[in-house]
Amino acid sequence: MKRYYLSSLDSYVLETTRVCDFLAFMRFATGKECVLAKVDPPILGQQFGSTEDITTVVLANRHEGETLSNILEFPCFVHVALPLIDEIYQKDFLSTSDVKNIAWGELHRSKHDAENHIIDP
Repeated sequence: MKRYYLSSLDSYVLETTRVCDFLAFMRFATGKECVLAKVDPPILGQQFGSTEDITTVVLANRHEGETLSNILEFPCFVHVALPLIDEIYQKDFLSTSDVKNIAWGELHRSKHDAENHIIDP
């Protein structure tokens, strides 16, 4: 699968740059594409009422018309959501009640680009 680097200028939650490995492409019931991804280092779960840190997130494009399966410009602006159901891997389509939006983030090609918030010219 694909590997990117997740950071954020908008969210304290994603201030630290994280490796972001795509695990599976999925869709919401509306047809909008999303991705199940693993992040490292984990996101502290305590701030979201979890005793465990968050290693799996759902990403969806913030801008209409863009896709995660074929990112053309970087950074790629995404919604970062926490899966609320254990069986998320088994679902064909997700509903908004299956996830909780926790941050806005940006996917970058490299750790350097993510840490320095580099934007394609």
